[in-house]
Formats: sequence, structure tokens, C-alpha cells
Amino acid sequence: MRPHEAGALHSDGYGAAPQWLPHPSDVNALLPVLWAQGVGKDDTGVLTIASISVTALAAEFGTPAYIVDEDDFRARARSFRDEFAAPFGGADGHDDGPGLDVYYAGKAFLCSAVARWVEQEGLGLDVCSGGELAVAQRVGFPGARIGMHGNNKSVAEIRAALAYGVGRIVLDSYTEIERVAAVAAELGVVAPVMIRVTAGVEAHTHEFIA
Repeated sequence: MRPHEAGALHSDGYGAAPQWLPHPSDVNALLPVLWAQGVGKDDTGVLTIASISVTALAAEFGTPAYIVDEDDFRARARSFRDEFAAPFGGADGHDDGPGLDVYYAGKAFLCSAVARWVEQEGLGLDVCSGGELAVAQRVGFPGARIGMHGNNKSVAEIRAALAYGVGRIVLDSYTEIERVAAVAAELGVVAPVMIRVTAGVEAHTHEFIA
């Protein structure tokens, strides 16, 4: 297989590891580029998260389990918010800059607690399904700071988004333009939209994406 033009992450032509990932001198070391700031090891070599061993967490909650370090999550959220706010204004991240909004992608991982953290740290929330929107609604996430993303949105999802007053619906296809327009007319509202334009898509992975 020939190397993909986008780089090592899209090809096996560069060996087992991507070019950006260095070969560690100590294979047991925790590389900061890969691990959260609060991840470490105790004196016995057991992995710890926020100073709590994963064995203790497994004993208390069972496995499999998702473990999220709230302090690390919030610190990263603030870092993204502040780094973009510095050149563009709006240091508190609450829409007082010149059109700048930083969004957390709910598809990375979303639950009620994470949605609250995102809201409290001043980020917007990008949702791509009715389920993710329902999580945001459950915690009272401000509709104006929600972006409804995702391809092939159903009429029910579009209706729920417009009824909740989301800040933007991202149009992903010509079909969605008609679908959103019809639901907006039904509800008697003006739909706030953004248009997603994907340029330069290659079809070497699957012909239907181009």
C-alpha cells in the first residue's frame, strides 16, 4: 500500500508507529504526549489516576469502566479556551469576543458530569445525535451554546434541536437544507445554521465518502 499524502497516521507505509511518536528509552515510562497530566504510577508500578490506583477503582466500580480525571479535563478545557481567547478576545469564553467560540465535541465522550464541566468552563458543546442533545438538556446546558452536528440528522433530531434553541445546526448535505427548512417552517422559527464544506475528499478509503 502506498503512503497516503496526509501522512503517517493514514498509512502503514511508515512502519508500526507514526512519525510523531518517538521510541521511548524506557518502555515503562508514561509519555506526557499520550497520558493525562494526573496519570502516574505508585511505588509498585500500578497505574494511578489523580493519585488513585486503577486497581482500587476497579475494585470499587468494576470493569470495564471509563475513568475521567475532572481536574485534568477542566484544565485542558481552560487551556483551549484561553489560547484561542488570547488572540481573538473574549477571555472568559462567554461569547464576548469577535465571533469566537470554542466547542467540546460530545462524541469524544459525554455524560451529565462532563456536560456540566464544559458549561462551567465556558465552552460550547458540539452534539451529533439526539441522545447527546438529551444529555445536554438534562443538565440545563444553554441552548445558545450548543452546535448540532452530525450527518444524516433525523427530522426528530432537527425538531428537538430547534425546539431547544440550539445556537447552530451544521448542515451536512443538500438534503439537510430541505429537511431543516421544513422543520423550521413547521415550528415557525428561523433556523440558525452553518454550512459544512468538505473539500479535497479522496475516495481511496470508500467510494461513498467522495
